[in-house]
Amino acid sequence: MAITLLELRDQSRQRADQEDSTFVTDSELNSYINNSIAELHDILIQAYDSEYYLSEYSFQTVADQSAYSLPTDFYKVVGVDLKLNGQNYFTIKKFNFNERNKFDDFGVWDVLGLSSVRYRIMGDNIRFSPDPDNVTDVRLWYIPVATKLVADGDELADLNAYSEYVIVDAAIKMMTKEESDPSVLLQQKAELKRRIEVAANNRDAANPESVRDIYAENVDFYYWRTRS
Repeated sequence: MAITLLELRDQSRQRADQEDSTFVTDSELNSYINNSIAELHDILIQAYDSEYYLSEYSFQTVADQSAYSLPTDFYKVVGVDLKLNGQNYFTIKKFNFNERNKFDDFGVWDVLGLSSVRYRIMGDNIRFSPDPDNVTDVRLWYIPVATKLVADGDELADLNAYSEYVIVDAAIKMMTKEESDPSVLLQQKAELKRRIEVAANNRDAANPESVRDIYAENVDFYYWRTRS
């Protein structure tokens, strides 16, 4: 199911009882709606981390180049994999900022040096330490920024009618600008938020998450569950 920007705008005006009013322009209402979509985006991420919005981005390293541009829609990193033996991907860990020089002088980009190869998101780049010493395939798992609707026909994926949250929140913004009382809608928003947080908490109802083994990211044969 999907809902268009035009439908979101019309339904927001209905909720705010401003169907025949131009006090809030379409352009301004579009801004309200996109801000509300971003808020819903964050609620779903916080409810169950990455599974609602997960993208994959692949690129290759260049020898002696430590920093690489992130995708233009990047929001949060979920995981970083390197193909260190030319065949299998391996999960690597983040280095803390105070460790930015720790791995520079030891460790190579192969399976034996896996425990010393780290990454960190810094500004609009992903940076590796130590610097890559060859061409290596990288797979970045990340959460993209929220969908921004521009044209009337642009669509928002309406997961289980969660668009109701966007509509109510945009209507609250409209009523606030008009200096009307949005208390009823504020209560509805709180109830919707609670519903989303509870219902969205486990997207795989058949197989809930287990306790995560932080040392089991890679195949033991190669990595021996290194704890560095």
